[in-house]
Amino acid sequence: MMELLFLLGFSLHNLEEALWLPEWSKHAQKYHKKVSANEFRFAVIIITALGYLVTFQYFLFSATCSTAKYIYLGFVLMMVLNVFFPHLAATLALKRYAPGTLTGLLLNAPIGIYLLIREIKNINDLFYSIIASVVITLITLVLINFLFQIGGKIFDQN
Repeated sequence: MMELLFLLGFSLHNLEEALWLPEWSKHAQKYHKKVSANEFRFAVIIITALGYLVTFQYFLFSATCSTAKYIYLGFVLMMVLNVFFPHLAATLALKRYAPGTLTGLLLNAPIGIYLLIREIKNINDLFYSIIASVVITLITLVLINFLFQIGGKIFDQN
């Protein structure tokens, strides 16, 4: 059940970003590339769908495949860390609210930390979750930039 609440928080977080981050990016170019609403929303839809896939693969396979568990815990850890860097850090550095900070602090961080505490039972679980988080974060960063490019080409043609 908490996994579904985390997924809801993740979805609301991405919705908050989709609504306000493109405008915010115009004022945060030192910390965030300026993105159009269309290219950002395209990317966030794909990333949100991938979050759903990661969650559902956890439901389907984690009982029989530890890799499925670590992929999910890596995703959760990535999203918990995402609350503090870049969202909270950008809000503090710019002295201007960064979209996603509120939903991250109120939903993603507490629910994610609960899930991590509940699921990480030994040092191996922690180690593999951290490794998965690093890999998923790197893949996500590359994928986001790629999706921005695709979204810009599809939707922002002049």
